[in-house]
Amino acid sequence: MENVEPLRYERGRPMLLAGLRRQYAFADSARGMPKQWQQFQSIGQIPGQLGAKRYGVMCGENPSGFEYMCGVEVESFAQLSANLGRMRITEQQYAVFVHHGHASTIQETWNRIRDDWLPRSGYQSAHKPDFEVFDQQYEAVAGDGAIEIWLSIADADL
Repeated sequence: MENVEPLRYERGRPMLLAGLRRQYAFADSARGMPKQWQQFQSIGQIPGQLGAKRYGVMCGENPSGFEYMCGVEVESFAQLSANLGRMRITEQQYAVFVHHGHASTIQETWNRIRDDWLPRSGYQSAHKPDFEVFDQQYEAVAGDGAIEIWLSIADADL
């Protein structure tokens, strides 16, 4: 298995995201997240949606699991129905990676980033939301293409 390296480092801009939020135990995420994406895609256009990119956001990680949101960027939360989740992404430094291939194997790339790259990188997790970016070129039905992975980083404590 070859080392995973960032495609680039980028200062992420503030964003407002809207979509479906779910809590997962680590063992259940591989089964639950594809269903969550199918449910999210059935919603269609979200009021105030900006662009066609879709985001898979992980936050609130603890020893038992994490929260995951399937969403899109919106201009405001004002027009959203009560059943849609909301998330504010603040300006943050990120290491941006790319996952090639089927979405079902993305956890392998995340594991290599967290277990192999991060400990030797000189950075640590910033404990801010990390996310996947699916652009309009990504084939949602087949699950194939390139997915960007944005890992929030901060300088490691010396």
